[in-house]
Amino acid sequence: MNEGGRRLTELVDEVFRLADAFARAGDELVAAEGLTSARWLTLGAVAHGPLSVAAIARRRGLRRQSAAEGVAALERAGLVERIPDPADARAPLVRLTGAGRAALERIRPLRTEWAERTAEVAAPSELAAAATLARRLRDAIDPR
Repeated sequence: MNEGGRRLTELVDEVFRLADAFARAGDELVAAEGLTSARWLTLGAVAHGPLSVAAIARRRGLRRQSAAEGVAALERAGLVERIPDPADARAPLVRLTGAGRAALERIRPLRTEWAERTAEVAAPSELAAAATLARRLRDAIDPR
């Protein structure tokens, strides 16, 4: 394997470990709200307007079944509700309830503090470069 392939393999291993660490950190951050990081991501996906379950899955990089299970749990908790989609009667839209919006508002300062504290390990330019590289790699692998 050439140097680029070795480095990419090393990066993939680190990204998987980082994704797990982010999920655990997110779980801790939102535990007081009775949420998991995955459900928090779903709430965030619909924070700016209603989306279908399929759109939530695409936006958050989830399987549709996982997104549907998360939506069902959030719906049972009263944090989201399903409403008719005027463009497609077969697939309802998911939107935040007042309780869901309030939960996101309570989480926001915790997320800000965590992000600012965690970002101290790197210069802003390094973080920007890492995000740019992650997007380029994602587009090369899955250009949807």
